[in-house]
Amino acid sequence: MFDLYSAGSIIYQGNELPVFNLLYLSNKGVVSAKRMAAYHSDPDRKLVYGMQMTLATDDDGVEASYLAPTFVSLRTDRVLDVFETQEEALVAYVQANSRYADRIQQIKSDPGYHGRKLPPKDYSFKVCFTGFAKADKADLTELAVAAGMKVVTSVSASLDFLCCGDNAGWSKMKKANELGVSLVRDDQIRLLVETGELPESYSESL
Repeated sequence: MFDLYSAGSIIYQGNELPVFNLLYLSNKGVVSAKRMAAYHSDPDRKLVYGMQMTLATDDDGVEASYLAPTFVSLRTDRVLDVFETQEEALVAYVQANSRYADRIQQIKSDPGYHGRKLPPKDYSFKVCFTGFAKADKADLTELAVAAGMKVVTSVSASLDFLCCGDNAGWSKMKKANELGVSLVRDDQIRLLVETGELPESYSESL
């Protein structure tokens, strides 16, 4: 498992990726401080994909984790600021409502702020579904393939993320964790395909 918490860069799938500290406003209006290593960007859609850890957030549905990096897709037009250190990002997070009030209002007033229903794009990710009923897995597979993803049945280091259902097997989740592969839920896959954004990710610390 790479060290996204303290390293200035990480090696992910054979590539060295710089780590950024940033302040982000989600589509739910929640500000969070993050560390992110981006490995793919889509400038036309203002999206960036990579590995992240949430350092601080007011979102009750997201647990800040210093241990398990997770896959994330963020809208670049919702980044409030970028910092040299995570300490600076955390200070800015505490002061966000006053320090970035105008910027937050500007983002929220954009007509596309609450998400856009867009046709599937070629995301070129490799995904494995586990722990789903046969019909649900078939539906998710069809959705992923239509969006340009490659669906596989086994976990390997080249896997972008493992999508886990309620009956996900321990062995696949453990292997994914050991290889640094992100764990996500099916609603995140659907959100990614529908809007291009995956603001926060599900993770298991095994």
